[in-house]
Amino acid sequence: MTRSTKTLSRTLAITLLAGTALGCSLAPAAANAADTPKSGGTLTVALDRQAQCVDPQQDNYGYGSHDGRQLVDSLTDQSFEEPTKIVPWLAESWEVNKDASTYVFHLRKDVTFSDGKALDAEVVKSNFETLAKIPGAAGGSYLKGITAIDIVDPYTLRITFSAPNVPFLSATSTAELGIVSPTTLAKTAEARCHEGVIGSGPFKIESLSYNEKAVLAKRIGYHWASGLRKHQGEAYLDKIVYRIVPEANVRTGALTSHQADIIQSVSESDAPNLESSGFTVARIEYLGTAVNLLINTSRGVLADKQVRRALLRGVNRKEVNDLAFSGYKLPATSVLSRKTPYYLDLSAELAYDPDWSRKTLDDDGWKLGDDGIRVKDGKPLTITVSFYSAPLNKAFLEVVQQEIRDIGFDLKLRPLTGGAFDEALLSGDYDLHRWQWSLGDVDVLRQIYSTKTLNRFRLPPDNPIDGPLDAQRATTDTAERQKLTADIQKTIIDEAYAIPIFDNVNLWASDKKVRDVFYGAAGSDGPNQILYDAWLAD
Repeated sequence: MTRSTKTLSRTLAITLLAGTALGCSLAPAAANAADTPKSGGTLTVALDRQAQCVDPQQDNYGYGSHDGRQLVDSLTDQSFEEPTKIVPWLAESWEVNKDASTYVFHLRKDVTFSDGKALDAEVVKSNFETLAKIPGAAGGSYLKGITAIDIVDPYTLRITFSAPNVPFLSATSTAELGIVSPTTLAKTAEARCHEGVIGSGPFKIESLSYNEKAVLAKRIGYHWASGLRKHQGEAYLDKIVYRIVPEANVRTGALTSHQADIIQSVSESDAPNLESSGFTVARIEYLGTAVNLLINTSRGVLADKQVRRALLRGVNRKEVNDLAFSGYKLPATSVLSRKTPYYLDLSAELAYDPDWSRKTLDDDGWKLGDDGIRVKDGKPLTITVSFYSAPLNKAFLEVVQQEIRDIGFDLKLRPLTGGAFDEALLSGDYDLHRWQWSLGDVDVLRQIYSTKTLNRFRLPPDNPIDGPLDAQRATTDTAERQKLTADIQKTIIDEAYAIPIFDNVNLWASDKKVRDVFYGAAGSDGPNQILYDAWLAD
C-alpha cells in the first residue's frame, strides 16, 4: 500500500456501505436437482437505480440488461458460458455470405407482441431503420454501415452492409437490438423513453413509476423462447416487481427481512455475512471491455504520449480492487475483460511501476513542485476524470487519485448525472472518463474506439487502430481476426489511449427460495438478467 492510499481505507469502508455500482446481471440461484419448477408467485427485485430511458434499444445504462430484457426478444441468443455459441430465437435460421457483408434472416411465423400485433420481416426492417435514426441510441451503433434492408418474403429479410461485418450476428442477440411492436415504433424516441416499450418477450409492463417501481406481468401464450432456456411455454412467475433502492445497506435489509427476493449490487462489506446466513451471493463477470479510464488524446497534457504512459503504469490495480471493492472485482489485465473472446493478457504491460512513471515524467520535462504536483512550462500536471455519479465510482477513483498523486499528477473528480455525462462524451468534454461496454465479441473495441463510431479516444483519422479495427470486423478467418485484435489491444496499451482499472464483477444476492435465474452474454451494462426460467420454491 502506498503512503497516500493508507489513509483512504477507513473512509472507503464507510463510503461502501452506501455504495452502488455501475454493473448489472444475475447469476442462477442454487437449485436442488430433485425440485420441479412450479408456476405462480411474484418475484421482487431490488435494483440500485432505474435507467433514465426505459427503452432497451436506446438506453446506455442498463435497462436492457435487467428489466428491459424481460420485455423484448432478439433475432438470436448468445451463450454466456460459450460466447461463440449463437442460437435461433425470433429468427429460426439465417445465412451469411462468404465475406459477411450480407445476412438473411428467416423469422418464426408464430410470434406476437404483447399488444397482439404479429412479428414479420417488415416489423424487423422498421425496427432497425427507426433505431438507426435515433441519435446516441445504444443499439444504433450496431447498425452502422447498412446499405439496404430488403424484404425477401413476409418472413424473410436481407440486410446488406457496405463492408464485411463479422460481429453483426453476435449483436443481434443483444437487448439493444431487441424487437419492439409497431405500436412502439410509431412513438417518438422521447415517448418511448418515458413510457416503455411493447415487446414480444415473456413479460409485459403492467405499471411503471420512474425511479420507484415497475411491475411486469406474465405474457399469456408465450412459446418462442430460445434454445438456451431450460423450458418452453409461458414464464413460471406471474409477476416481477422491480423496486428502486439506491442504498446498498437498505437493499441488504430488504433481502434479509424477505421484502425482496433478489438484490442488485450487493455491498462488498455485506456479501460475507449474507453468504454465511444462507443467501446466495453470485459474482458475475462482464464480457466486453474492462472498466477503463479512456483518454481524450486531443487536448491538454494527455496529448503527450509520455504523460499517458506514465499514468498507465502509475495505477496499482490490485490496491484499487482491495481498497475500493474488498477484493470482489478483478484487477484489469487488458482493455478487454477475461471472459471476452480474443482477450489478450497484457498484465506485464500494466504492471504497477511508480518509479518508472516518475523517471518517464522527469525525462519528459515535468519537474516536481513544492506541493508534490509536477509542472512543465508553467503548467501543472492537472487532469480531470468525468464519471457517472455513483458512490462506488467515486470510491475507486479516490484511490486512483491518491496513487497518481504519488508520481506528481493532480487528478480532479467530476461526477456527472446521466444526461450531463452523455453530453460530455458526445462533445468530447473530458480529459479522462470512466467507461465500459458489454458485448460478447471483440468488436466491442471498434464500437467504442473507432473514429467512425464513438471515437472515445478523440483520435485523428490517420491513427494506428482504425485500419485493424475495420479489418477484424471484415475477416472471416478466425486466426487472422485473433491476430488483428491482439495487435489492437497491444497498440491501445502501448500508445496509452486507455487506462484499464478492473474487470467488472457485479454481486447479486438472492433468497434460497429463488431458483433458476440465469443470465445472457451481454448488454449495454453487463450480462443480461434472465427471469424467464425463474420460479419460487416453497
